[in-house]
Amino acid sequence: MEVKECVKCGKPAFYYRPYSGEYLCKGCFVTSIYDITLQTIRKYEMIKYGERVVVGVSGGKDSVSLLYILAKFFKGNEIIAVTVDEGIKGYREEGIQIASKIAQQLNVKHVIYSYKQLFNYTIDDIQEIKGKYSSCTICGIFRRRALDVAAKELNAQVLATAHNLDDVLQTYFILLTNGDIERLKTFNPAVEKSEAFGIRKVHPFFRIYEKELAMFAMLKGFDFQTVVCPYMAQGIRSEIREFLNKLEEKHPGIKYQLLSTFMQLYSERIKVEGQFCKKCGWPSKGEICQVCRTIDFLNSNKYKLMGGKDEFLGSNQ
Repeated sequence: MEVKECVKCGKPAFYYRPYSGEYLCKGCFVTSIYDITLQTIRKYEMIKYGERVVVGVSGGKDSVSLLYILAKFFKGNEIIAVTVDEGIKGYREEGIQIASKIAQQLNVKHVIYSYKQLFNYTIDDIQEIKGKYSSCTICGIFRRRALDVAAKELNAQVLATAHNLDDVLQTYFILLTNGDIERLKTFNPAVEKSEAFGIRKVHPFFRIYEKELAMFAMLKGFDFQTVVCPYMAQGIRSEIREFLNKLEEKHPGIKYQLLSTFMQLYSERIKVEGQFCKKCGWPSKGEICQVCRTIDFLNSNKYKLMGGKDEFLGSNQ
C-alpha cells in the first residue's frame, strides 16, 4: 500500500482532508488547527490585546482545546475558564474535574457557575415538570444566561465559546425548522453581541469540523469528557447532526458550502431593538426575558398551576 506524503513537509501522511484534498502529517495537522483558529480570530477581530476573556470550558474536547490555544497564543490577555454546572448527576462531575485540571495546568483561573444557584433548578430537577419541552431547549436558555452572567460579573470584554462548524450548522438548521427568519438574518456565527450588556461573544472554532477538533485533542493528549449527557437525545439537534454527517460523507466540503450560504443571510443593517426585563433587569426583546419566562413556566408546572401558559418557548433545540 502506497504511503502518501504530507503536502506541507513531505513526511508520511497521517490524515487526509477529503474537502481540500490535502494529506497531512501529525505535526502539520496540529499546526493547521492553530492556523485556522488564529486566522479566524484575526479576520473577525474577535480578541484585542489586553482584553479579559472568559472561556466557556465544559471539559469536552472542543472547549479544552480552545482554552489551551487561547492560553498559548494570547499571553497579553487575561484568560478565565468558566464551567457551567447544569446539575446532571453522573455527567457533569467528570467535566468539572477535567476543566479544573486543565485550567490549573495552564495557570488559568477557573470559576464554576451552577444552574441551581442561578435559577433554583438543575436539569435533573426539571424532568418531571418540563412539559412537552426538551431538556436541551431549557438547558440552552439557562446556559446562555449563565455564561453571560459569568462574563459580566468577571468584568470580561469577550466571552469565547468552542462552537465548531458542525454546531453552527446545526443551529442554522434549528432556526430553519422553527421558521425563525429574524434570527437567521441576525445570527453571526463569528461574533455575536452577548446579552450581557455589550460583551462580545466569539466562536474561534466556527470554521473547523468537529471531527478534526476531536483529532486535535487526541494528538495533544488532552483529557476530555467521555460521559455523554443522558438527555441529549431529547432534542432535534442530534438528528440534524446525523443528517449533516451523512451529507458530508457523500459530498465532502458541503458543510463549508452550507456555512457560506447561511452567512450570506446575515445583515448588519437589521437592528434588534431590545429593552430590559421587568423581573430580572437583564436585556430582553420583550417585557419579560426568556429566562424568567422559562422559570415561571417551570414554577407553574411544579405547583400544578399551568393555566395553559406554555406557549412561550417555541423551540425544539
